[in-house]
Amino acid sequence: MTDEEPYGPPSAALPLEQAMRELLPAKMWEELARAENALENATLPEQPSRVNKTRSEWRAAKAKYASIIRAMPRSPRPQEVWEKMHDTLHAMLEAGELEAFGQEDPPFGPWKAIPARAWRKLRVSDSGTGTAKVGANVVHDIHILPPGAEDHMPTGMPGRPTLGREIILAEFLRRSECGETASNLTAESRALEQWYASTYPKRQCPTLKTISGYLRDTWRSLGHPNAKCRKY
Repeated sequence: MTDEEPYGPPSAALPLEQAMRELLPAKMWEELARAENALENATLPEQPSRVNKTRSEWRAAKAKYASIIRAMPRSPRPQEVWEKMHDTLHAMLEAGELEAFGQEDPPFGPWKAIPARAWRKLRVSDSGTGTAKVGANVVHDIHILPPGAEDHMPTGMPGRPTLGREIILAEFLRRSECGETASNLTAESRALEQWYASTYPKRQCPTLKTISGYLRDTWRSLGHPNAKCRKY
């Protein structure tokens, strides 16, 4: 971990479980409470016993029990409501309405911004611990940034925090791996500026010059030509 790598999520970011309570619609939590209450207070008819019954009597008793169960009002199970809440959270993260941060190698690994597109496959496995998985890859201690909050990640270095740096670098590396990068650093910076502004419309977007500064060393290390950016 270098001195410039973030050592924590943005100060305004909330632990995953707290973020769900504060950012998901209140009606979802009300629905969950109703489902838990219905399950706790559910009164089911006594299941029929096979003892001292002929085969036909046993079949008739089972059929009667099944008809009573079918006639009972159907309430959603708490697990079904939880799944719907997770689906809503995933949709907000994938759309860029919320921004998430986490660690792949806790407790000393650097913190990373999780790109919106990663939530197409990444799934929360434990909201209490803030864990999400995709295949064998695990992200730990996920924090969610509320809409409109500053996404500056602390680095321990003096000066202005690095606005949007981690998530822009993640998208740049994805584009590079897929062969989607522009022909020069200026054009690539402009493409990422437009991507960031459209994906995170509620966030302050770094300037073109700032984005070029974020990319320059990585651009050179990947062997891209024309690594020096022109004057703005």
